[in-house]
Amino acid sequence: MTMESATNAGHTTLIAGGTVVNAEGFVRADVLVRGERIVGIGVEQAWDADETIDATGKYILPGGIDVHTHLEYPIDGFTTRTADDFATGSVAAAFGGTTTFIDFVKKRPDASLFDTFVERRSIAESKSIVDFGLHAIVPPLVQQPDVHDDLVRLFTEQGVSSWKFFMAYPGTQMVEDDELLAGMDLALKLGAFPMVHAENGHMVNRAAQQLLDEGKTAEIHHVDAHGHSQEAEAVHRAIVLAAEVGTPLYVVHVSSEQAAAEIAAARSEGLPVWGETCPQYLVTALEDYQELGERAAGYICSPPIRERANQAALWKYLGADGLSTLATDHAAFCMEQPEDLPPQKLRSPGYFPKTPNGVPGLEDRMMVAWEAGVVGGALDLCRFVEITAARPAKLFGMYPNKGTISVGADADIVVWDPEADHTITAAGGHSRTDYNLYEGMRVSGLPVTVMSRGRTLILDRELQEVARTTRGRYLARGAAQLF
Repeated sequence: MTMESATNAGHTTLIAGGTVVNAEGFVRADVLVRGERIVGIGVEQAWDADETIDATGKYILPGGIDVHTHLEYPIDGFTTRTADDFATGSVAAAFGGTTTFIDFVKKRPDASLFDTFVERRSIAESKSIVDFGLHAIVPPLVQQPDVHDDLVRLFTEQGVSSWKFFMAYPGTQMVEDDELLAGMDLALKLGAFPMVHAENGHMVNRAAQQLLDEGKTAEIHHVDAHGHSQEAEAVHRAIVLAAEVGTPLYVVHVSSEQAAAEIAAARSEGLPVWGETCPQYLVTALEDYQELGERAAGYICSPPIRERANQAALWKYLGADGLSTLATDHAAFCMEQPEDLPPQKLRSPGYFPKTPNGVPGLEDRMMVAWEAGVVGGALDLCRFVEITAARPAKLFGMYPNKGTISVGADADIVVWDPEADHTITAAGGHSRTDYNLYEGMRVSGLPVTVMSRGRTLILDRELQEVARTTRGRYLARGAAQLF
């Protein structure tokens, strides 16, 4: 038993007077926490507790789960990295109501995939204040014995039960169809969950080269190289390949109406396919950055942030389970260059192929989804919990320990005040980045108190000492619960 769990084992906290919201429904109830677990849910119980948190007029939600983040994440052959490390990123997550995230392991050029995982897990364990997991990024040449054996070891020894395949970035990360099939075969054999970044990398590179040949190098032309068809074709192909193998499939960061339609159609036919979208695709749009010149670099991600007319379809699919989860693809960079970080967003002004891909959003995800989705009428309370916590927990092997307010579950709890007003700003946030896609957005609804495995990390919007003296845990995850 660790010192943290030993000292916290008998501590009890009563969260009183709130409304418990799960994916299945909601009920007025108190929640009793002992140590790391929820031990009671009820009304007018004679519970004694060491500490009481008043949740009158507030919602008691499962801690948010973001299954797509990139913290201190290397890009471009490990020549630069994202601005947030596991410390700043996890604090930002907690302030946004997210108590679990899953990041990625990308093989170092000078190390095996397994050894890279061991190093990355250790770094995250030393810094993150919330629990975390790690996906494996499957490198090209998956059939090679060393990669094959590392994937088996990661699954069987470390609980890395989800593997990401890139269908984009030829020559660096992209796997060809034969490699994707081989990886899916291995995933099916073991019970791992395949994920795909679905863009046709050859089509993207061809479009990008045509733009460069025409002298169209400015940041705004990034979106022109990543058309709807490139994404939709790759999604369709991934679904066909997964069906051929007989494996489930998870499509990350869906940005296009056409791509979402491919997933929804597959699901309507009973195929085990799930799609993820992100707040940047639901709330921000091409029209927000097309006149920003080189500052449009702050909006560059892949797939790109598309036209505002594209958003309504994404909301429709998200509300009706054509798309099933809301993550962030949080890959925060700075616009201005800090002295202590490698080159950031404006390392090659005016030349979009060299602009680091990625946008921030880990802290803002649940607030933006609440304002634009729940307040905006696109999501009900239970669907909000489903896409931000419950479904991610089920798909990525963490349920019922996480993703639900129920007896026996981890005490990952958010007290959400639907009446609290807040203006999102970069200066008021906790990410290392110096800009925010949602700058100036007014939200009516905030996570005011956040608990991770019984540790009250944030109380009334204030970071508590326990967040400075304890750390989250690595999550060895099981197989996906698909239905």
